[in-house]
Amino acid sequence: MPTTNEDLAPPLAPDSATAAQLLASCADPLLLLGKDGIIHYANRATVQMLGYELRELMGMNVAQLVPPNMTGWLKETAEEVEQLGKVSCKPGQIQQRDGMVLPIEVSASKVASGQDSHYLVIARAMPDRIDLTEEVLQAERLRALGEIAAGVAHDFRNVLSAILGRAQLLLMKTSDPQMQEALATIEKAALDGGETVKRIMRYSKGNGQKIVTVDINELIEGVIANTRYRWRDELEREGKRIKVETDLTALPKCEGNPSELRQFFTNLVTNACDAMPDGGRLVISTRSTPTTIVVTFKDTGHGMPPEVQSHIFDSFFTTKTGDSLGLGLAIGKQSVQRQGGRITVDSNVGEGTTFTVILPRPDQPIEALEEADTMPSPTHTQSAHILVVDDERALREVLCESITALGHQVTVSASGQQAFHMLNTQHFDVVITDLGMPDIPGSKVAQAAKQLSPAPRVILLTGWDDPLTHAQSKYVDEVLTKPVSIVKLGEAIEANLAA
Repeated sequence: MPTTNEDLAPPLAPDSATAAQLLASCADPLLLLGKDGIIHYANRATVQMLGYELRELMGMNVAQLVPPNMTGWLKETAEEVEQLGKVSCKPGQIQQRDGMVLPIEVSASKVASGQDSHYLVIARAMPDRIDLTEEVLQAERLRALGEIAAGVAHDFRNVLSAILGRAQLLLMKTSDPQMQEALATIEKAALDGGETVKRIMRYSKGNGQKIVTVDINELIEGVIANTRYRWRDELEREGKRIKVETDLTALPKCEGNPSELRQFFTNLVTNACDAMPDGGRLVISTRSTPTTIVVTFKDTGHGMPPEVQSHIFDSFFTTKTGDSLGLGLAIGKQSVQRQGGRITVDSNVGEGTTFTVILPRPDQPIEALEEADTMPSPTHTQSAHILVVDDERALREVLCESITALGHQVTVSASGQQAFHMLNTQHFDVVITDLGMPDIPGSKVAQAAKQLSPAPRVILLTGWDDPLTHAQSKYVDEVLTKPVSIVKLGEAIEANLAA
């Protein structure tokens, strides 16, 4: 009878005779690993599955048995076992001695061994799961995307934070309607840019987003205005023309994420423009049925052959040259499906393409849950002394002006080391610190702040997703992901002052 993950729960001492007999008797391939990933024991089934001699496996790092594209999967699995104590039946891959890659299902458990901990790993081959390899490869593509996005997200969000903050500060100072409209457009673009980063991260992780009510017609009109440079201005300079027409009927509010839908509709418009390099016609129409809201994008472009149509929603598939990653339609499809909708495409070579987006119609209209990010009036009862720590000068200046506008006293620090000195010489009610700094990370600044008496409230302002370990999180009262509007910043400060 195969060993189950539940069989791995009792603590084992790997050098005991009883443990050795139990490990050897397991019918499934089994490994005993140290915390560093070094293989301490492998049973006969493992030797037979992998094609190694036992003496070759002993002392080898388990990472050497994982295909190069699965290193992220291995790290993630190790973290899950460390945090949860075990994982059960997780799809993966393992590489045999001859280089052949096998789909497997992994169950692992953390077990006590004297004063140390080891890991028992069962890796069952799954030859009957023909589709598993492709599933795992797709998961690795998404994981690679997540790593890429995480790598650039911090810097990108810093840029967006400076843009958003400056736009909102200028909105507070001007009464010129044209200037206000222009600044509002910049504000929306910065917020949407932040949502784009979140959306890519959610796509790679398969996570969702809260749903609110959306006016589809209004959203489409905004997309047309924001893409005018692409379908009109650029082509007119070349003596060509794309005519964009709308046929928008009265619609009930639908449920969705406005930023995600806006970005997806923008992608559909720009894709239509790419399909009509010599000019043409794009018609965007909306209609409703008793149960759905239907949006169509119909162009007169060159169309797509069946072999292209069958892959257009695949991650990293693109027919474009240049810097296109082939993610726009894949992310858009997942977004629409997450909102309860679906997408169809009808295309013929030489006859154009029609994308149809079908969204569920709510049974009863509900009020919008998302309020506009308008500039707040200070709601605090007294001015607080706030320390801002960030190595980016532009962000320090924006944060300083924003917090001053909210009615608080601000002291700024350009480094973690400087923040240490300030914490030891001045009293602060709130500390707002960046995470990634070249000398001392924000997590250490937070820890130092919490060791004071009385300890200030600590807000971590970061461009990273899931930035803190469990141990670090106890020193932070709130985490805000960049870019943060002045409204949300003010709300966070007020909430922490009241805590």
